[in-house]
Amino acid sequence: MSTLAKKDKRIDKVRLKKYSLRYSISVVRLIFLIGMTFIVLFPLFQKIVFSVMTSKDLYDATVSYIPKHFTTDNYAEAWRKLGGLTVFLRTLGLTIACSLLNVACATLVGYGLARFKSKVTDTLFLVVILALVLPSDLLFTTRYMMMVSANLLDTWVPMLLFSATCTGFKASLYIFLMRQFFKGQPHALEEAAYVDGAGPLKTFINIMLPGAVPMMITIFLFSFVWQWLDSSYTTIFMRKIDLISTTYSKLTFDVSDSSVFSSLNISLTKAAGIIIIVSPLVLLYAFTQRYFVESISRSGLVG
Repeated sequence: MSTLAKKDKRIDKVRLKKYSLRYSISVVRLIFLIGMTFIVLFPLFQKIVFSVMTSKDLYDATVSYIPKHFTTDNYAEAWRKLGGLTVFLRTLGLTIACSLLNVACATLVGYGLARFKSKVTDTLFLVVILALVLPSDLLFTTRYMMMVSANLLDTWVPMLLFSATCTGFKASLYIFLMRQFFKGQPHALEEAAYVDGAGPLKTFINIMLPGAVPMMITIFLFSFVWQWLDSSYTTIFMRKIDLISTTYSKLTFDVSDSSVFSSLNISLTKAAGIIIIVSPLVLLYAFTQRYFVESISRSGLVG
C-alpha cells in the first residue's frame, strides 16, 4: 500500500470518528430535549384532558386520555368562580399597567447604570444586586405600614407605585437585565450621535431605545407573567379587590354546594381554572417568543 493511500485511510478514520462523535452528541441532545419537553408539557396536557372530563370518566378505568363524556361545564363553572369577565379584565388592566411601568422604569435606570459611570452609579448597582438576592418578604411590613399610613390599601396605587419606582416584585432583575443589555452595546453609536449634536436624552430615545426593543419585550413578558400570577403582593395591598390570582382559591375551598362540588368535581373544575389562567400567558409567549429568544441571545452577562 502506498504512502498516499495510507494517509488517505488515516484521514478517513479521523473523519469517521469526528462525524460519529458529532452524531452521538446530536442524538444525546435530542433525547435530552425530548425528555425535558415531556416533563414540562405532560402536566399541562393532563390538565387539559381533565378539564373536559366528567366524574364518570374518572371512575371509568378504560378512560386514560380521551374522555368518553366530553364537556365544557368545568370551564363554565371555573369561569364563574374566578369572577368572570369583570375580574379577568380588571386583572388584565392592572397587569398591563404594571408591566409597562416596569419596562419604562427599568429601561431608564438600566441605561443610566450602564452608561454613566461614577461612584454613585456603582453604589446604586450594588444596591440593585443586594435587592436581587434578598427575599422580598423582608420589605412587606415596612411597605404595608407606609400604605396604611397613606390610606392607599385596597386600591391600584400601591402596585402602580411599586412598578413606577422599580421597587416591586423582581424589579431588580429587570434593572439588571437592562443594564447588562446596554452595557453590551457599542459606544460608537452614542459617540456618533454626540458628534452630530444630539444630547444624552435624544441619543437615548433615537439611538439606544430602538435597539433595546427585544429586551424591553422580554422584561414585559416576565413582568406580565409574575404580575398575572401574583398572590403575595395582591393579597396584602389589594385584599378587597378580586383578581384572577386571588379568586383561584375559590375553585378549591368553595364547597358550599355539596351536590355540585364533590371532591372529583373540584379537581376537574380546578384543572379547567388552571387552563383559563395559563391561556393568556401561552398566547402572549406565542406572539413574543421571537423577541424573547433574540434578547436572551444578545443580552449576555457582559462585564
